[in-house]
Amino acid sequence: MEIKKFVVGPLFTNAYLLVAGGEAALIDPGGTSVPLERALASVKLRYILLTHGHFDHADYAELFRARTGAPILYHPEERTTFWAMGRTPPPLDRALQDGDRLPLGEEELLVWHLPGHSPGSLAFLWERQKTAFVGDVLFAGSVGRTDLPGGSWEELSRSLARLLALGEGWRILPGHGPATELAHERAHNPFLRELAHGRA
Repeated sequence: MEIKKFVVGPLFTNAYLLVAGGEAALIDPGGTSVPLERALASVKLRYILLTHGHFDHADYAELFRARTGAPILYHPEERTTFWAMGRTPPPLDRALQDGDRLPLGEEELLVWHLPGHSPGSLAFLWERQKTAFVGDVLFAGSVGRTDLPGGSWEELSRSLARLLALGEGWRILPGHGPATELAHERAHNPFLRELAHGRA
């Protein structure tokens, strides 16, 4: 599977275009750019996937749905996030739940529900290549904020502990900033170090 990253919108959100077997999935279209538009023009978009409902990750979902016919998929609890942030939820063409599997060409994405940053925050795991698209749950050197409506440090702590339990060799592709390795975050991220030692 080919992974293309596009930094879009006023908060420099990472939108990811995953291409496999002649079809594609777009994760977190919070904005657009000329390179993203060009990339979309050359693929068949099968899914529009939202890790969560904050505007910088979701604002262009309906536009790309209208242009491509691709369905929008997110966790149903994120409807409350959209409303709380003063936005009408986009169409929920398919509700995602923990453990769902999304075929993409010859590949597959596993859905994890990782609440805390928001009630319906999701991660999409490409298990074969140990790659996790985690939205705003985890960043290089930091973790997602919990002071927005629906946020919970207790829930985020449990979600981070679940990520920590993944085996070796996992790559983390966050919603903002650079990619990182879970092993590096486990050793150096102060928030994860506290969790690993049971102090959070």
